[in-house]
Amino acid sequence: MFRIFSLLLFVVLFSLPGPVEAAGQVNVFIYHRFDESRYPSTNISAEIFTQQLDYLKENNYQVLSLGEVVRRMTSGEALPVKAAALCVDDAFTSFVEVGMPLLRAYNYPVSLFINTDAVGSHGYLGWADIKSLQDEGVEIGNHTATHAYLVEKNAGEEFPAWRERIIEDIQKAQRQFEKQLDFKPTLFVYPYGEYSQEVVDIVKQLGFTAAFAQQSGVVHSEHDLFTLPRFPMGGPYATLEGFVSKLKMKPLVIEQEVPFSSVVIDNPPELLLKIDTTGVDMRRVNCFVQGENSCNVEAVAGQDGWYRVTAEQPLSSRRNKYTLTVPGKKGGWHWYSHLWLNAKSPALELKPEKKEKDLAADAKVYGSKAVKTVESD
Repeated sequence: MFRIFSLLLFVVLFSLPGPVEAAGQVNVFIYHRFDESRYPSTNISAEIFTQQLDYLKENNYQVLSLGEVVRRMTSGEALPVKAAALCVDDAFTSFVEVGMPLLRAYNYPVSLFINTDAVGSHGYLGWADIKSLQDEGVEIGNHTATHAYLVEKNAGEEFPAWRERIIEDIQKAQRQFEKQLDFKPTLFVYPYGEYSQEVVDIVKQLGFTAAFAQQSGVVHSEHDLFTLPRFPMGGPYATLEGFVSKLKMKPLVIEQEVPFSSVVIDNPPELLLKIDTTGVDMRRVNCFVQGENSCNVEAVAGQDGWYRVTAEQPLSSRRNKYTLTVPGKKGGWHWYSHLWLNAKSPALELKPEKKEKDLAADAKVYGSKAVKTVESD
């Protein structure tokens, strides 16, 4: 089913006009393993990775660290016209053995996110290697201590106990970074890319300046700093063609989204989006959902710029996405994804019944009727 979704998305993207350049965005790519073919879903070959780095160099892309991206966003400084960022999760040994030598050759910055309980175990880097990378200029970020499913409560766990456990998990990692590297990271990555409003609130409370997830999309100057997207580069996505197509994507700017959280309450979930339609042709919007499923995008009657996105059938997998692609009026394609989680035991600060009621009320505010004919701005 997942292959069907990937194929459809590939066909749409590659049968359409090429993009035009626009300022104020960074396309972020996430890697895990290098030349570890026994782990195909998270692996990229050295050959393909080299081709991707070659493409960045030959086409004059500016490669920024994630810290620099966040600094520019928070200071109001413009993002470059053609920019990318590269990051690696989990600190497997193949990063030092294969990935890092290639990055050195191109003199490109990279951000490494570490789940500290795994450091030194089989297949993972030890603290000595990580310290050497830090001394070399590799940016280090927090990926929790345990790499747990943060949105999930344990059996019999109440919300206050869940919250205390998640805070301790993240702080435990911070203590290890301070002990081993003499600093505390300010960037955070959600394990498995999973987040909820409750998890985001904790990350903010603990003083991080930004957090990255794993839904695909393009970072732009007005993007929410705690749900920053990244394009995965592993398994079937780890190709030069896929890299180039995603590198050329533009952001579909979302001004508001309801709900903000990724946790599914009603299934199929309804998503309300306030979209900045400047420069895009919403009459040609495409909507994708994983599996043997489809989704619809409808303009909300009487509410300028608001759109309702809903799947035809319930979402069956644990993680899913609504992905929207929209052609630009001057060429190119704009991309946005919203993560959905079918969590078994979600940690919700409010009872699910209350959240359903709130979402229904929000939908009523934005308009109770929708039209299939979507008007361009």
